[in-house]
Amino acid sequence: MRKLWKTVKEYFGFHPVKLSGSVLSEQFALALRLQPTSAASQLIGAAAIVMYFWQNISRPLLLGWALAVAITIYLWISFARRFRADQASASHMRAWIRRWMFNSSLTGIVWGFAASALMVTADPVDQVVLVSVIVAIVFASWPSFSCWLPGLSVLTLLALTPMLVAISIAYQLSSIVIAVILVVIMCFVLYSGRRLNELVILAVTQRVRNDQLVHKLKAEKDAAERERRIVERDSARRSRFFAGANHDLRQPLQAMGIYLQILKSQQTGQNRDVIGQLESASRSISDLVEQILEVSRIETGNIETKIERIRVSDLFDGLASEFVPVAAEKRLIFSTRPKNVSIQTDPQLVARILRNLITNAIRYTTRQGGRITLGARLVGDSVFIGVYDEGPGIPADELETIFEPFYRGSTSRDSAKGYGLGLSIVWVLAKKLGIELSVSSRVGRGSVFRLKLPALPDKQVKAHPAREDSPAGLDLRGVVGLLEDVDMVREAVASILRGWGATVIESAEPNEDFIRELAKAHESGQLTTFISDFNLGPGKMNGLEAIFKVREMSRKKVPSVLLTAIRQEVILNAYRNLVIASSVTGQPMPVILQKPASAETLAAALRKAIAEG
Repeated sequence: MRKLWKTVKEYFGFHPVKLSGSVLSEQFALALRLQPTSAASQLIGAAAIVMYFWQNISRPLLLGWALAVAITIYLWISFARRFRADQASASHMRAWIRRWMFNSSLTGIVWGFAASALMVTADPVDQVVLVSVIVAIVFASWPSFSCWLPGLSVLTLLALTPMLVAISIAYQLSSIVIAVILVVIMCFVLYSGRRLNELVILAVTQRVRNDQLVHKLKAEKDAAERERRIVERDSARRSRFFAGANHDLRQPLQAMGIYLQILKSQQTGQNRDVIGQLESASRSISDLVEQILEVSRIETGNIETKIERIRVSDLFDGLASEFVPVAAEKRLIFSTRPKNVSIQTDPQLVARILRNLITNAIRYTTRQGGRITLGARLVGDSVFIGVYDEGPGIPADELETIFEPFYRGSTSRDSAKGYGLGLSIVWVLAKKLGIELSVSSRVGRGSVFRLKLPALPDKQVKAHPAREDSPAGLDLRGVVGLLEDVDMVREAVASILRGWGATVIESAEPNEDFIRELAKAHESGQLTTFISDFNLGPGKMNGLEAIFKVREMSRKKVPSVLLTAIRQEVILNAYRNLVIASSVTGQPMPVILQKPASAETLAAALRKAIAEG
């Protein structure tokens, strides 16, 4: 018997389903939204029965039964109102199920009573009308009762069983026939009700899951948004910190470098070694600060790219003017071998890549007379820009790791002081620009780092012989304007300028008297060049605006150098905006020199500014 009952339960799907309180609550809420349809069908059916049997059945009986129908409808309305008002219905589902079963049972009894009490008439037409109305009302109520299978089963059996019994008695059917009919109806109710209940459960469960998923996604989105705001806030804070550190750290380094140059020019045999050690330490600190600030900018994503068409020869000329004196000071020879070709890239970032490679080449080439060459070679539609040195070389097993941060090759650890950041910066910037980077080397012979870029042919042909210049002494005659808000830097630069023979007009801020004095000197032909910092303090004009002001008052182009810690791309943007907004035309872009700059690079920048002016 147990196996038979188990088989029957599995066939008809009548097995217990464990549902959470929230799912049951959603099922009841869905069913109650359909209760108005069930209530309306019951009212219409009751009215139809009362009107149809008004003449044939006892009127008090009809009215009493109609009142019972009204009471059941009221109970359902009250149930729905209280259920919706219960904010914690999911936790009270046991009580709500009991009330549901009570209402379902009462509704089934009321309609079952109608079938048994009103079937006394012998008129077959009356019986057909009564049966049709009751069956229609019961099955019209199924959708609203399908949320809870026991309630649906009770309603159906209590409403239809008395009707079947009354019909069987009226037509003198045997008890066996009645039993068979009841079993068939019960099986039909259980099976069909179960399937309808499963559909309701599936719909409600899916809805609950969707709501939970939406809630989860919303929570994850809110969390991601909070994380994004935190990251943006931290990134902005880091950017402000590194911007301030970039400016403040470079100022004393700039002054220290200039003062060391002055000491070097006055050195004697007794202090020569001490000054040399101080100079070496100063350069090491400057290099480390520069590289750390560069890495911090890369890691915070504070680097923007501006792709432009540039000529390789112009790129090489700028780097040659910067590194020829640096190499010569170490008794090395720096030369360039450009090609008449253009490339499409960010000029500032590609120059920074090459600057790091050239700096490394000069640092690790220790043999006096050694050559560092910046060369370009055309291969098909590509140009290879290489930095060649005659340093110690790199072992083959280290070529894969030299671009990692803080890595120093075994052949260079004892030959020069470095921190292993320059090549990692080169790697990241090359990747950002989409430039293919390669390296080859022979231990004891030197190394070459190559950048591969698409070549754009130049229409103009310009010869670029190898540059093997050595720095000549700078002889400044005339007036040099100096605008610098940091006292130690201004005093150091003024000292070195006076040592080169210049008459220095200096100021800590771009006031009208200073601008007017420089403009007057420029009108008389005495102004040789104008050196200025870019950022001169909040609420004041910047160095670029001061240069344009002198240009406007003197009505002559101003040879100028911006000695600054501000990024070059920021200055270029400011120059473009100033050219657009200003009525002054023809003022060339100043030579930009990043702090800290040595006396040699300052001298090279002044030569370039004077030549262009």
